[in-house]
Amino acid sequence: MCSAALGLLIGIFAAQQFMHPPSLWWAVALPLLAVPAWRHPVSKTLLWVGVGLAWAAWRAGVLLGPVWPEQAMRQDAVLSGYVSSIPQVSAHSLRFRFRVEAASLHGRALQEFPSVVRLSWHGAAPRLRPGQRWRLGVRLKPPNGFMNPGGFDYERWLFRQGIRATGYVRPHGAQRQPGLSLTPSVRLSRLRMELAQRIAAVVPEGDGRGVLMALTLGIRDGIPQTRWQTLLDTGTNHLIAISGLHVGMVAAVIGLLMRRLWALVPRLTLLLAAPRAAALCALIAAGCYAALAGFTVPTQRALLMLAIVLGGVLLWRRARPACSLSTALLAVLLLDPLAVMDAGFWLSFAAVAVILYAVTGRFEAGWLRTWGRVQWGLLLGLLPLTALLFQRVAPIAPLANLLAVPWVGLVVVPLALLGLLLLGIWPAAGGLLLALAGAALGPLWPVLEFLAALPGAHLRLGVPSLTALGFALCGVVWMLAPRGWPARWLGVVMAGPLLWPPSVHPPPGDWRLTLLDVGQGMSAVVQTARHTLVFDAGPRFSPRFDTGEAVVAPYLRSRALRHLDLVVISHDDNDHSGGVESLLKAYPHTRVLASNAVAWKGSEACRAGQGWTWDGVRFEMLSPSARSSGGRNDRSCVLRISGAGGSALLLSDIEAEAEHRLVGRWGGRLASDVMIVPHHGSATSSTELFLDAVHPKLALLSRGFGNRFGFPKSTVMRRYAVRGIAIADTADSGALAVSFSSAEGVRLLPGYREKAGRYWNRLQ
Repeated sequence: MCSAALGLLIGIFAAQQFMHPPSLWWAVALPLLAVPAWRHPVSKTLLWVGVGLAWAAWRAGVLLGPVWPEQAMRQDAVLSGYVSSIPQVSAHSLRFRFRVEAASLHGRALQEFPSVVRLSWHGAAPRLRPGQRWRLGVRLKPPNGFMNPGGFDYERWLFRQGIRATGYVRPHGAQRQPGLSLTPSVRLSRLRMELAQRIAAVVPEGDGRGVLMALTLGIRDGIPQTRWQTLLDTGTNHLIAISGLHVGMVAAVIGLLMRRLWALVPRLTLLLAAPRAAALCALIAAGCYAALAGFTVPTQRALLMLAIVLGGVLLWRRARPACSLSTALLAVLLLDPLAVMDAGFWLSFAAVAVILYAVTGRFEAGWLRTWGRVQWGLLLGLLPLTALLFQRVAPIAPLANLLAVPWVGLVVVPLALLGLLLLGIWPAAGGLLLALAGAALGPLWPVLEFLAALPGAHLRLGVPSLTALGFALCGVVWMLAPRGWPARWLGVVMAGPLLWPPSVHPPPGDWRLTLLDVGQGMSAVVQTARHTLVFDAGPRFSPRFDTGEAVVAPYLRSRALRHLDLVVISHDDNDHSGGVESLLKAYPHTRVLASNAVAWKGSEACRAGQGWTWDGVRFEMLSPSARSSGGRNDRSCVLRISGAGGSALLLSDIEAEAEHRLVGRWGGRLASDVMIVPHHGSATSSTELFLDAVHPKLALLSRGFGNRFGFPKSTVMRRYAVRGIAIADTADSGALAVSFSSAEGVRLLPGYREKAGRYWNRLQ
């Protein structure tokens, strides 16, 4: 069983590393290699590796399905189908999944179209409910997300959810259709939405309503951002996601309770032994709780693992823990091979394995010491995995979980679930229990906030190297070894490179320019041997999401940069400055230069004539001057960088007037090997006079894929083409890096989309 589970895992995991779905020939070739030594365990493992490759490749092919064509991105389409999810409501819009049954473009029916799309409805949207049938006028585009080192792969998430297009509703083209589509999943979603509305009716908004909905129904939209941050900083965010912990605790409570109650009635024990009755009731309770959570992937996985463990009790089969874990792993992968794409999959199985290794046979005197050892073991044992998956670690997590897990699992969740159950039978009692559950959360927040504020409570890390991960894994095994194991301190030493990785900088005299993929906006990072500069930080999309936090800071951490020397804010447009606030929170005490210094507390004004030298690389501010006129685009900061390896001109949204001023003042000093295309390739910039003055070999274009402005304009791109200027585009290539080396000169490195893209990503 262990070799089968291991082989299947290796095969499925290997399939996820391909840029294109792996060929099924791999599944045939590997078992053939195993034939000569069939009885050898390695041969059997190879067979399962082939099965894993084939199973993952087939499943990936099903999910990839038809994708919305790029050439139809800015065209109106009409979709017919039904709402298939609970809408997520925000301040000015709602977002929902739509199951497409028919699609047309320009009045012509399409034969192939995505079966599931994710839509936003902006402005005054109707009250949508799962199952409602609609005919919607929409604008769609293929799945697309930012592609940057250290960043979140949104395209991977969309693929995992089966979503093959995203877009928005054109309100004037929306028509409600008669009838409902009541599939089993839709019926469950309607029930969950109705229960959420009942909770909202009896629990005031400020009394933990959002957390209660998350704990009972898996609906997490209503949790304030400040609460989320506290949970992340203390390593207790897993409490809000209904997964193995919650399902297991509900099953444990019901199982223990039913075992005692069943044993009180002798006739019942004659029909079914108390342990088996308790296991059956626990499994039913866990299934009901998973249904309340919408049978999400984590709850399905937890339910399956629990069924295997409790199945042994029901069948009077006693299995070793390692065998049960292997069986559960095999079952999960056979049911859902793409579960390996979920962080929860790795955390679930790794957590159980860590507990078995760190605690089995070494229980302390007293439950409190045992529970403390479990939390300490989980912090250390999951350290390599959390660093790889989330680039963060919370040293305070053992203490925070020691307090929070029993309180939430044994007090808050039972009260909330019982209250939810009673809402339909005895509304007054149900409302009272839910209010008590919300009140029980109250004392927990000050404790968690205090712990989160302690020095060193939370550390942000970069993406670790494979070498650092390997050493850390060995160190963890060493530290959690049984009593009497010698030189345990060596484990700390081996984990050191994971927690304190060396920063990545060019050699002295060389430098590197990286234009990050922030969509329709701009952010560039310049590194010398000992200094780092960020030029703009991209847009803010909502109070919860901006590219300073989601793109720029993770990129800096991916290069293990703990200090930022300078942030330049070219101008105050959101697409350039929206992420600055979050970036400065991540890197406080950073010097700031801004074209509008009044708008940024503690900043200095950028002015033409400013200059400095870092590690043999010269930085010169060319604009704005004290007499600059025009709009804020034309008063943007313009920075020229030059070194032994080459030069670059960093431009944001300057237009023709500012370009002419620059040429008039600086003339031939504008000449640079690389330039950033001004104003994302708009028709108001990149004048012929300016391009002739700069005379670059390479131009970097920062723009959003399928942006509504239609950038870059074809007339502008022709100006670059006729001058033989190569164009590299973040929308097509992801983050772009250019190396300026005294030995090799100017070298454009492969785009991040090409370098790190997988079969679910949009590849050129």
